[in-house]
Amino acid sequence: MSTIQYIKNFLSTGKLLLAGMALCSSLSVSAQDSTVVKRPGLIDAEQDRIDKLDGKLDHFINAGDTAISQQANFIYFEIVDYMQRILDKKVFDKLDRNNFNEQLFYHLRRVNRSNFYRMDETDKLLVHILGCMNAVLQGNLESFYYTNPQVSIRAVGFFKNEEATPKFLNHIASQYPVQVLENHFLYDDKPYATEIISKAAVSAPITAKKYFLQDHPIMQILKRSSDPDVVTLLSIEKRFGKSTNAYTLLDPIAKGKLSLDSAHDIGKDQYRYLQQLLETRINPHPLAEHSLEADLETYSLKYVRVINDLHNEADNIRFANSDSLTTKELYTLMVYSEEEIFTSTFNGCFKRLLAKLDSANGYEFLTTVGFNRFRTFIKMCASYGKLQVFLNTMTPEQRQQLMVDFASNLEASPNSASQAVEVADAFGSITDTIILDLLKSTIKKEFERVKIAKHKQGEVLYGLLTNLFVGDAMFKNNWFASIAAKYQLPPIDKVNFESLFRRNRHNIWQMYFYDDEDGDASFKTFLAEFRDPNWIIQEHKHYVKIMSREGAFVSIYANRPKSEYIGQPMIEKLLDSLQQEPDIMIHRGHSYYAYKTIEKIHNNTAIFILGSCGGYNSLSSIFERSPNVSVISSKQIGTMFVNNPLVKLLAEDVRNFRDINWYTVWSALEGKVKNNKQAYERFQDYIPPHKNLGALFIRAYNKLNEE
Repeated sequence: MSTIQYIKNFLSTGKLLLAGMALCSSLSVSAQDSTVVKRPGLIDAEQDRIDKLDGKLDHFINAGDTAISQQANFIYFEIVDYMQRILDKKVFDKLDRNNFNEQLFYHLRRVNRSNFYRMDETDKLLVHILGCMNAVLQGNLESFYYTNPQVSIRAVGFFKNEEATPKFLNHIASQYPVQVLENHFLYDDKPYATEIISKAAVSAPITAKKYFLQDHPIMQILKRSSDPDVVTLLSIEKRFGKSTNAYTLLDPIAKGKLSLDSAHDIGKDQYRYLQQLLETRINPHPLAEHSLEADLETYSLKYVRVINDLHNEADNIRFANSDSLTTKELYTLMVYSEEEIFTSTFNGCFKRLLAKLDSANGYEFLTTVGFNRFRTFIKMCASYGKLQVFLNTMTPEQRQQLMVDFASNLEASPNSASQAVEVADAFGSITDTIILDLLKSTIKKEFERVKIAKHKQGEVLYGLLTNLFVGDAMFKNNWFASIAAKYQLPPIDKVNFESLFRRNRHNIWQMYFYDDEDGDASFKTFLAEFRDPNWIIQEHKHYVKIMSREGAFVSIYANRPKSEYIGQPMIEKLLDSLQQEPDIMIHRGHSYYAYKTIEKIHNNTAIFILGSCGGYNSLSSIFERSPNVSVISSKQIGTMFVNNPLVKLLAEDVRNFRDINWYTVWSALEGKVKNNKQAYERFQDYIPPHKNLGALFIRAYNKLNEE
């Protein structure tokens, strides 16, 4: 049961158990109390204003769809009224009620006619705030904040006077510096803001510098800071303004290894700058770490995209821009371009890495890069069939140590969930029984270690990983089965038909084409799939609409590839006017456009076809927007010879009132592409929802964290 449904059930009986935890008896609400009684005040005035957005003041929000209307009334009336009632009961001795109501007022103020029926973020935030209120009563607000740090950052304004809030913000300021800075207005009037904003700015100076305006609150706060790293950061701004790469080289500047002028000059030369980034990144936690990581990714992708685009050329031409790179630079290209690198690009870079290592030891090489992103590298090697080759460069003792390290101390990492996903993804590609047995024993030992330490997040991480060893005859073990039963991965072998028709029995698709060189051909072949008696194609200047003639009511919208900036907003505005949201979304374009499509995902999107690698960052962003979505991704660039038949198979299943069974769909798709050698090779790199261990892990982890 979801948190939202859980709360609804308790509200309907007149009692509420917030976030799955018992409230004290003083919070019990009788059936009579649960009747809404309007009171004068700013919050009630805002509720009335939202109530009238549908044209009537009747304590009912008509969003044009039964399910959405019910959700809107639950969020804007029941939850807000409940918050008001429990505040009026004065069970919160220390909670600043005036501040809470002020924050709630400003939050409701943002609801208007164009967004009142889109409640994804409002729903998520208000339910989380209810959980925070209960955590205040239980005295564990700080630990509750960590169940969903990014939503908690947006909730801290409600609880900015609580002792737990500065502790939480200070702890996550380096991990989520962009969000901490973006939401500065929620807490920047508090004395503790200086330390938190200073820490976030030092971690992400490239983000911070956009706030370097004379009268901006962040600039004023930083000027008051006595932190020597902040003083150095502001000296860069004073000397060079915003147009310099010296900000990212804050670490060697602050440690006296580079002068301001030297750092500025190095930043002008792309190759020297990359070398300096690599040298700085070897340190475990350098200053400006967030900006450093972002720039390494940017520079790596510049190289890799060139190699990707030359995939039809001979290797001497294709890899010309990387042949002069060092082993550290080649390694960096691979691990920082995970979500875009082609199989053949990785294999070519890996081949050159080994050649440059010559007789050197792979384990010792990893020490020279500070084991930076080594789990990503191990996972990629496993995925592309190169793990054993790399391990063979080491001694047996080093091989064992590396794989033990690979699966150990996951909970200690700031991005522990992503590290566990690397392990889960690698497992799906490892066939060596010795390595698998080593991973099995390591995960068991680590689970027992975090359990003794009472590290709840660690228990969840390793508990979920025990699922990897259940069901395999080689690893039949009662211990793994018993632990896995408590931390189950969700079954995602199918999508129920009903979940595709959440809005008035109408299934909506939106396909995002982009203005790249493949777009036009992909678009034409996509349309050709639907030129049959079962479908109607309506052609417009900037987009097309495809509708089913019979069977279930299906509408597919797709912008024309040369109308990215006109067609996509036009479709979105049309769906907004109909108060509809897509149930199925498809990204058709290069992977570096993927983030644009991901940002459009809604809470109830049921299927998302990504068409690119779908690493942790993309997958976590997708599941953050739609927790139960089924994701199809590829290790390489998507191809129309796979995408088009896949889209048609799914469309016909929906039109014929069938559940989407991924085993059946994948078998049928294989049959359609197996006679086309090029298409079949690309098909092998597609990852269906039921085989995506990383996606399974993230969904289960998010669910258990919520519980």
